[in-house]
Amino acid sequence: MRSNALKHMLVLILGTVAGIALLFLILSGVWNTIVKLHLRRVDETIIAQVLSEAQQEALSEKAAYQAAEYRAKRLREEARSQYETEKIRLKTDMLPRYAALKFYGVIAFLSVIGGAGLLVGSGYAWTLIRQASVWTARIGKYSTIPVHYNDLQSFYPIAVNLSMAEIEASVSTAHEQAYQISRQMIEDVTRYTRVIAEKRGLSAESASPLIASQQRSASPFSFAALLKNATIGPGQPMVVGYDRQGQSQLRTLEDLKTVAVAGWQGSGKTLSMGYLVASSLLAYGVHAYVIDPHKHHDESLYALVQPLEKTGQLTVINPFDTPRLLTRLNTILDQRLSGQAVNTPGILLVVDELARLAKMEFFTLLVAFLERCTEETRKANITFLGSSPKWTARHFQGRADIRGCMNSMLIHKTKPSQANLLLEDTQDKQLVKQIQHPGEAILATDYADPKLISVPFCTRADMETVAEMIVASRGREPAARPLRFEETLWSDPGHEQASHPLQKVFAGG
Repeated sequence: MRSNALKHMLVLILGTVAGIALLFLILSGVWNTIVKLHLRRVDETIIAQVLSEAQQEALSEKAAYQAAEYRAKRLREEARSQYETEKIRLKTDMLPRYAALKFYGVIAFLSVIGGAGLLVGSGYAWTLIRQASVWTARIGKYSTIPVHYNDLQSFYPIAVNLSMAEIEASVSTAHEQAYQISRQMIEDVTRYTRVIAEKRGLSAESASPLIASQQRSASPFSFAALLKNATIGPGQPMVVGYDRQGQSQLRTLEDLKTVAVAGWQGSGKTLSMGYLVASSLLAYGVHAYVIDPHKHHDESLYALVQPLEKTGQLTVINPFDTPRLLTRLNTILDQRLSGQAVNTPGILLVVDELARLAKMEFFTLLVAFLERCTEETRKANITFLGSSPKWTARHFQGRADIRGCMNSMLIHKTKPSQANLLLEDTQDKQLVKQIQHPGEAILATDYADPKLISVPFCTRADMETVAEMIVASRGREPAARPLRFEETLWSDPGHEQASHPLQKVFAGG
């Protein structure tokens, strides 16, 4: 009985424990379900609230952006409207100014046209007045000469002498004497007219083109006249030019030594150099070497003196071959100074556009050679002739020492500031300012005061005449003597003639 009671109690206890456990499980499941439902409801409530707030914030930001965009657009429209308004106002304000500028511009243009017309009219009237103040004196049947009315008193004795000469020629049998008197008087009149024309600022060429050509051809200041009168010829002294009194200025190459020629374009610089080259070849039989960077130009020095090439005494050198030429000339200079070679024929080195060579590497060699020529030219019979439109240290790459290499100067019309290497004192600068016509120049040599001279006018036809005279004076082929001279100049000891390519170049010009 007792054991059964224990069993029933044990079964009751176990059933109670199992029921309690089952009850706890059921309650736990219900609790979990309630919690999950509660959490889900809480989550839905919170998310909905957050989304609502975010949506509201987004809507507010969108509204603010649209408002800002609208304000910006409105400001742009206002700015554009204000700009257009200001632009219209500015144009309205500038209309009177534009009208005034147009008015004054038209007035200025008409004033310039009127002033130019007035200047042209006054110049033409002044020309007519000057022509009206010149009296044309007739000399013989074909010749005329302009004389200013203020100078008639000075011209009267000459006119009387001319009339007497004409009378003597008509009534006397001594026609030759009358002719000589007439010719002498014509020369006096020509010299007188040139002096008066320069003093009055007149030009005899303005009277008539035909008369001007006649006076030029008969003028003692032309190369053709000097050749015709045998004033310049083989063995004759060289006439560098004529002063204003008509006196010839005679110089030898030994007097000139190294000559600097200056002058701007159109001053007659190239013609003067051509005249000096031709005179040197004719009078002294020198051999000239011409370096001309503008060889192929129609108005170059070479174009002027080219007819002299057929004499064989003139050779044109390529500027890039100058170092070879200077080396050989230095050798000849040494041989002549040491007595190993005779100093004939003379050598004339001519460089046109000398300032251009200052940019080349061999310019130092050229300056050194010129220094030797300055000191030893009388013994070696070597003369230098160099021209440049401007003689300043800047144009000679700072080589102001080239001035010390120049014994003589021939300065044509130029600005004193463009030839300050040559014009060292005020007197020379004042003389340059007195130059009025092409062909006039200041001649300055050692031991002689500078003088204002007129260099004889020369042409290419004169060069042809000089070449013919030189060839005729030899009486043989022109290339014979210069060929031997070229061999002496260009040959090196121990080498054949064919080994010197420059010989063919220099011999051919």
